[in-house]
Order: sequence, then structure tokens, then C-alpha cells
Amino acid sequence: MGIKNHNFGTNRMGGTGIGSQYGQGLYAESSTATFPIGEKLELSDGRVFRYGKTAAAVAAGLLVSQDLSATSVVETDNIVIAAANGFDPAAGSTQLQITLASATEDQFAGALLQTTDDAGEGYQYRIKSNSATDATTSGKVDIYLFDAIKVALTTATDIAIVGGLWYDVVGATAATDYVVAGVTTTAMTSGYYGWFQTAGIATILADGTIAVADNLTLSDGVAGAVQLKDAETEPLIGYAAYAPDDSGHVGVVIQGLVA
Repeated sequence: MGIKNHNFGTNRMGGTGIGSQYGQGLYAESSTATFPIGEKLELSDGRVFRYGKTAAAVAAGLLVSQDLSATSVVETDNIVIAAANGFDPAAGSTQLQITLASATEDQFAGALLQTTDDAGEGYQYRIKSNSATDATTSGKVDIYLFDAIKVALTTATDIAIVGGLWYDVVGATAATDYVVAGVTTTAMTSGYYGWFQTAGIATILADGTIAVADNLTLSDGVAGAVQLKDAETEPLIGYAAYAPDDSGHVGVVIQGLVA
């Protein structure tokens, strides 16, 4: 299944070879995962990258986003399943089961499981992978965690899942349930894995007239592009390093993304 048994390494830092010495370079894509979703690569020049997966083809130099409504679970009561078949919500366990009407394999890869009320409340755990909903067992979903549960959960524990920002990303649009997650470093094939830039100076498609040092946000009309910020309700992406051609790309000092 997916990535649950992959022998991933720890977080990497480096400035030589732009990622290739760690198994997959910044300008490479892969049909299989080389790292966990959300793995971080930081270079000495201030650029930061996160490892992710696409849900659609995306060209180079575009902002990408993830549809949180499709990969998250709002706070829900009584969906933790009691210990069975090697899955246990007890302290020290990294495997548990929950009940969901519909989930696809690895839909929550890189997401955060949060315990919001009752036994074991107040913690969050990063999800490595998950199974698809098992229709023969009333919606059972297997959850695999990177870290062991600190305080035991019970069937009464309330949980929520916040979707991983770098899983199943697409070219960013102004839709309200999409959150900008990074910038493509290369043209990406649908369903492939690669690096997305989240900090430092990036090259991003420009929409409209932009001047040096302008505050930039996600374009209202061109998927994946930046435009001059024209409303306080628009989240900041960064500021322009120079004035670009109206139809080209622009250097952007990223400010508003999760690094």
C-alpha cells in the first residue's frame, strides 16, 4: 500500500547538488515517492522546498494549492475504533483505525491528526499513510502515524484531520477552499512526486503590470500566477524582485507560505 512501508530518511539540509544527493533533484519528478509528503529541503541561499504530489499536470513556475475540503476531516465524535487486529489507539501505538464513509488510499498522507476533546485531547500526530475505506467493515480506515500516540485515545475521543498542504496539489486558483502551498520547480505530470518551493526567491508566472517591490497575491483570473495585491482579504504570496514583462514570469521573494 502507498508509502507506509517506505524506508524514508530524516529531514535534509544541503547546498550542493540541489537535492540529487538525497535521491531526487529539485528539477526531477518521480512516479513513486522518494520521501514522505512534506519532507523539507533547505539550501544555504535561503530557498526552502517541500516534497509533494500532484493531482493534475502543472507547468514550471506556477503556484500550486491543495483542496483542503477534499483531504481534511472536520472535528468528529466517536469515530476512533477500539483495538483490533494489531491496530490500537493506546499510548505507544503508531497504528489506529477510524470510521469514515469515504476515504481513498493515502488521502491523508502528510496530514495532521488532531485530538480535540476527551481522552488524549490536545495532541496532534503526523499521518504517514492511510488505507481506503473498507466498505465491508462499516467504513473502517487504517491510519499509520510517524510518531507514537502519547496519551491513549478511546472510542469517545474527538478528532480532526488537517490535510497535508503538499498532497494532491493543482495549479492554484482563487477558490475559497484552496490554500497556496508552494511553487513548482519544474513541469510536473499528474500523479507524480517532486519538490515545491516555499521560501526564498522563486520564479512565478506574472499576471498584469507589476513593479519592483510590489506586494503580490494569487491571481484572480490566471491559475498559478501572481498579481498586484488589490484587496486586504487576499493572502500575501510575497513581493516582486523586479518589474517583469506583462506575459512572463517574475522573481518573487516569498513571504506568505508555510516554509
